[in-house]
Amino acid sequence: MNNMANNDYTSRYSKYGYGIDVRQTYTHLPAQWFWTWLTGKDHRDLEPRKPKETLLSPLQLCLQILYSWSMIAIFIYLGYWSLSQEPLVMVPCLLLSWIMVTNRTRGLLHTFHYTSHGAAIANKPLAQFLAKWFMSIPILHLSWDNYVQIHARDHHGLNTLCTDDDPDENFVTDHGFYPGMPEWRYWATLILAPFHPKNIWAHIWFRVRQNFYDANIDEIFSRVCFWGLALSAVSILEIWKEFAILYLIPLFLVTQYSSWLQHTTEHLWFAKKPDGVSPLVYYGSLTWGRFQGRPFPHGKSVFHKLVWWLSIFLIDVPIKVFSFMQDLPSHDFHHRSPLVNFWSIARERRANEGKKSRFGPMAETWGLIESWKVIRDHVCYWESDPFGLWEWSIQKNKSGELVQ
Repeated sequence: MNNMANNDYTSRYSKYGYGIDVRQTYTHLPAQWFWTWLTGKDHRDLEPRKPKETLLSPLQLCLQILYSWSMIAIFIYLGYWSLSQEPLVMVPCLLLSWIMVTNRTRGLLHTFHYTSHGAAIANKPLAQFLAKWFMSIPILHLSWDNYVQIHARDHHGLNTLCTDDDPDENFVTDHGFYPGMPEWRYWATLILAPFHPKNIWAHIWFRVRQNFYDANIDEIFSRVCFWGLALSAVSILEIWKEFAILYLIPLFLVTQYSSWLQHTTEHLWFAKKPDGVSPLVYYGSLTWGRFQGRPFPHGKSVFHKLVWWLSIFLIDVPIKVFSFMQDLPSHDFHHRSPLVNFWSIARERRANEGKKSRFGPMAETWGLIESWKVIRDHVCYWESDPFGLWEWSIQKNKSGELVQ
């Protein structure tokens, strides 16, 4: 496995990857902020900060929320305008509207996610108020208490991640994945499962149930009042068709396909800790950085560079916008340090790369296919140490060098 000869904390790569930090091949390009956004990875050598130093001010969080809802409004209006146009105009505009409404509603969901971890602002009562009324109820997300229980306790737990007690692993199980499955079934499930009517309905029903049945009585009352007023306004304005097409379809349907790409690459599902591997290194090995991009073709022909640019804008940008918004490329570092704010997570992950850690070295993939192959090898063939981290931990334990 790449890097195994170096028994240190340098980042690890799978046998399907490029074996290098792809982001460092972009450092000569202009607009470095764009490449950090696109790849999800920072390139600067900076010192790590404490998580509380990354928190937003209340104004910054409000501006983040305002940005998301402004974008939603703009692209809903674009979709509304397109409905009266010719099909050649309507179809691309409507697709763009769906993608961007999905992008920003999922962005609100992930802002809620960080806020519930205490990684948004220090003022918890204000954080809960903003999360409830601007990041949860309008997008039919879970209530604060239910989400903290399902996510922070059951998913993030040291002993529950990628087990039967992990609701995220239950999700992939419910969609047809299981350890030891044939490879053909793995790829078929990956392609077909999100389109199965049973899975589509299960997703919709889960959100309805969480909002109007499983939440506590105060949350249910708030949601009934909000949606009662919203749907009354839709009825008075007689815009049911537009509301369904431009808001409910991206909220309930397009979101499923967007999150599917992200969710299926998120963890080493169904993993079993081998003897001799530190619990914290094992926990760290279950997640990796999922970055978008490919090495810049230094020294290659104009043709190779043209292909590279086309790949960036026809493959990587659409995937980033459609599925990997906000912190998702650096999800591994979120599990290591859940109190770091999403605005800073790419910077902090980079600042901590190569440094000694109780969780062991970091690992990374570049592109969806690499992550899917890593999980394929594990789920279908029990090749379960794609980055060599378990072997690394065993060696470190034997030598007594592991950071505790």
